[in-house]
Amino acid sequence: MLENRGKKDYSTAILERKKSPNRLVVDEAVNDDNSMHPDTMEKLQLFCGDTILINGKKRRDSGCIALANDTCEEPKIRMNKVVRSNLRFTSWKLIVLSGNEIYFLSAEG
Repeated sequence: MLENRGKKDYSTAILERKKSPNRLVVDEAVNDDNSMHPDTMEKLQLFCGDTILINGKKRRDSGCIALANDTCEEPKIRMNKVVRSNLRFTSWKLIVLSGNEIYFLSAEG
C-alpha cells in the first residue's frame, strides 16, 4: 500500500506557520506604533527601543523603533500607516531581517 509519509499537502500550505524567524508579515498597527511579539524580538535579538532601518521599494527607507506588543501575532510586525506609505507597500507584504536592517520582499513578485 502507498503511504503518505514524506508527501505534503500543498493545498493547505498557506495555513502553516513560517519556520524562518527573520521573515515577518506586515500588519496594520492598532496603536500607531511599530511593534512585534516579544518572542519574535527575542529570536531576532532585538530589544525595546532599538532602532531598525527598514528598506522598502524603489530605494525607500525608514527608521523605526522596535517595541514589544503581546497582542501582535508571532510571525507579524505591526507598522503604522506613515511608515508603510514611506516604504511604498501595504499590509500583508513579507519583509526579511538581515543583520540590523530589514529588507522588503514582495510576496506577489
